[in-house]
Amino acid sequence: MLIDFGFGPQFGRNFSYVYSGAQSIVKEGVVQDKEGKINYHLLAVLLQTAKRIYIIMSAVALFLMLTFGTIYVYKVTNGFSNISNSLLTWIVFSFSTFCNVYYGYYTTLLKGSGLVGQASKAMIISRTLYLLICIFLLYAGFGLLSVAIAHLISPFIQGVYCRRVYFTNDLKNKIDLYIDKKEVKQTFSIIWYNAKKLGISNLGAYGINKMGLFLVGLYLPLADVSSYGLLIQLTTVLTSISSLLLNSYLPQISGYRVAGNRDKLISLSSFTIIVFWILVIIGSIIIVVWGDEILSLIGSNTVLPPAELCAVYLLICSLEANHSNFATLITTKNEIPFVAAGLISGAVITFLSFIVLQMTEWGLWGVVLSQGVVQLAFNNWYWPKWVLKDLKISAFGYIVTGIKAVKLRMFSMLNINSSQ
Repeated sequence: MLIDFGFGPQFGRNFSYVYSGAQSIVKEGVVQDKEGKINYHLLAVLLQTAKRIYIIMSAVALFLMLTFGTIYVYKVTNGFSNISNSLLTWIVFSFSTFCNVYYGYYTTLLKGSGLVGQASKAMIISRTLYLLICIFLLYAGFGLLSVAIAHLISPFIQGVYCRRVYFTNDLKNKIDLYIDKKEVKQTFSIIWYNAKKLGISNLGAYGINKMGLFLVGLYLPLADVSSYGLLIQLTTVLTSISSLLLNSYLPQISGYRVAGNRDKLISLSSFTIIVFWILVIIGSIIIVVWGDEILSLIGSNTVLPPAELCAVYLLICSLEANHSNFATLITTKNEIPFVAAGLISGAVITFLSFIVLQMTEWGLWGVVLSQGVVQLAFNNWYWPKWVLKDLKISAFGYIVTGIKAVKLRMFSMLNINSSQ
């Protein structure tokens, strides 16, 4: 995920722009076009550029794993001796990573082209196949090698499915055009301009989310580390699920950017934000009130932190996910203005977490509040304000529009169900 370094979202947005009628792509901003005609030559250039970049990223991942990764595995397995078939397993797993990185290109292509359902179907087929292969080979006695083999085959099947869905005969005839190498090089320069910013921002976000747990592991008892780690996992799952609707509608939102359709952009984006908050609130209540009971039912030996700490942490992470969603809306404008803020926030959060663990007895409360105070000081409010200002709408108006959109869609679904 890290080696993608922002190329996936950047290509996804530009595919959306092209399918929405953009006749050119630029380093920053969106060239609006209300005709809605697809420039198939531009699409072909973008496809060729994406393919080349992903093959390079895949090769880099494979090289790193077969060199430095092999040295690491050699050390931790005592010269490949204390785990059966460890060298073969690692080599197969390395090539499976190559396939996973490369075929990520097709998933990005489908999502950026508005074929979100087909991309999800490909993922389901791939994961189901992965599990079936694992189970079969494990029972056949292949051990850990079973996982590596399944990890190698499943992305290949996913890539084949995505390719067949996307590259129809009609599309092949339309994009079978001569592409100059200079065009690919120029397109890469345009994509790289914002991809590198997004990649750096992703690294900063990764640091914010993981560094706290790392520091907690150095200073606090194992029980606290396990409890905090479990809370992080549950919260990550909750915020990810709650943001799925926004991520699914990103191609359409990007299309409204190209078309200059402000009203539909506001209606759709506010709808996804309100749904996000509805799901987050419901999920947070379930975790705080019934979290431990649910965990005991599935046989977990780890309990969550005290309810008060869980509630505060969930609020902090919900606000963080909210401003991340607004930052995602900013990217549909092909602008990445939040890199510096993310890196500075990550550094300050890490520093404060270290100070409170080193010099106080605040424990988990100190780590959680460090993250909350820093994010509340700027990111939590600034990026939503940035989007609202750009859309020329008040916060109250945006919320009301979102609630109306939710009600409208709910009534529409109820009418459909009643008619059926």
